[in-house]
Amino acid sequence: MLDDKFVSEGKEGVLPRYVLQILTLIEEAGYEAYVVGGAVRDIVLGLAPHDFDVASSAFPDEMIEVLSAAGIRYVDMARRHGTVTAVTSEGNVEITTFRVDGEYSDLRRPDEVSFTRSIEEDVRRRDFTVNAMYLGRDGSICDITGGLADLERGIIRAVGDPEVRFTEDALRIVRGLRFAAKYGFEIDDKTFEAMEKLAPNLRAVSGERVAEELKGLICAPGASDIIRKAYRILGVLVPELITCHGFEQHSRYHDRDVFEHTLAVLDGIPFRDDIPEGVIPCRDTELAAAAILHDLGKPECFVMNEDGIGHMKGHPEVSRRIAARVLGELKCPREFTENVTGLVLLHDTFLKPDRYIVHRFMSEHPLSLLSKLTVLQRADILAHSEYGQNRMERLDALEKIEAELISEGKVFSIRELEIKGSDLIAEGVPEGPEVGRVLAEIFDAYMRGEVGNNAEELRTYIREHILTVR
Repeated sequence: MLDDKFVSEGKEGVLPRYVLQILTLIEEAGYEAYVVGGAVRDIVLGLAPHDFDVASSAFPDEMIEVLSAAGIRYVDMARRHGTVTAVTSEGNVEITTFRVDGEYSDLRRPDEVSFTRSIEEDVRRRDFTVNAMYLGRDGSICDITGGLADLERGIIRAVGDPEVRFTEDALRIVRGLRFAAKYGFEIDDKTFEAMEKLAPNLRAVSGERVAEELKGLICAPGASDIIRKAYRILGVLVPELITCHGFEQHSRYHDRDVFEHTLAVLDGIPFRDDIPEGVIPCRDTELAAAAILHDLGKPECFVMNEDGIGHMKGHPEVSRRIAARVLGELKCPREFTENVTGLVLLHDTFLKPDRYIVHRFMSEHPLSLLSKLTVLQRADILAHSEYGQNRMERLDALEKIEAELISEGKVFSIRELEIKGSDLIAEGVPEGPEVGRVLAEIFDAYMRGEVGNNAEELRTYIREHILTVR
């Protein structure tokens, strides 16, 4: 249910003081001013907005005049498109003039805009009805497109003709999916039909813009339901999703096809524990991405033996390659790509629960990555058939050893040893490559538990076990 205090007039305490100040200044100068967009949507839903945008009948020069007269700093970064940012000590507010957009030849931004005094004309350019509500400083809402009713019903619906909206900016297709996944909403039938029809236009949108929307989608509470519904749309960006859809694994370890197994793994990724109150929960982005990408290579690797049993040997490496291509096309940052592809490559690695083997593995990969790997593997195991969940016991044993090694203060890098190359040279090790070889040998002995990590013990080990045999 919607919060009634944000629907009727005359309610106070809806907006923070600095936003009310901006609205008041503009209105007292004789212009209209409203908070618009996501902040209104979230306020109506009883959630905490993270920023506030304002739409006004004041033209840019008029806005600047109002702000200047009040002694408020401003940043004129997009006056051509009608936007001026007011800078206050409590927060910044983007103020945009009511406008009519021209053609969108690049499927991203209008080639030109015309300013207008009419809120009715401004609303026609908005993407979805739930984002097309205008909140006044008195708490009243101007709702021309039926956004309040759609919020009440839990519907994502495009403003006006959805084909026009998505032709203007194809990114709105993925944004609509993200909203539906975030809020647990359904997508209006005509809106979804237009999404599917115009999905190929997503190929013309920059990877960075698509990536941000996709990250929000896969991390959202309702991600799996929306991905299941919209897999053909998302397949424009990741064709392997379509290949995996309905691809049976023919294995007693699995009771789902590859696509449904993937979504079950995503559902098994827990929400982050650092989400503030009043904010919708979300998953860790790297883990969510790894869950989606971890098995995309299975169809390519699939082989069925004479007994009708499916095998997909080597699928982690093939999936890693696919993940690297997808994340590269989306222009994801290098660190993000390396971490996600690392998780994908290692997701099917289950070591023997031996302290030395685990210690060496931990020395080969960042601990931050390995902590996420355990989460991914646990979700992956739980998405197997009951028979296929027999790996959980091994994972628990491995996790216990990792925790013990960390709690005992063990080190996981040669650089952390209490002995350096110069110490080896002083003990008689020849300069050059031999120093590195000896350090590696000492570190291996340390991981085996043959020597502790203190300088004197390490020197003694060198003299008794290394120099004497060289």
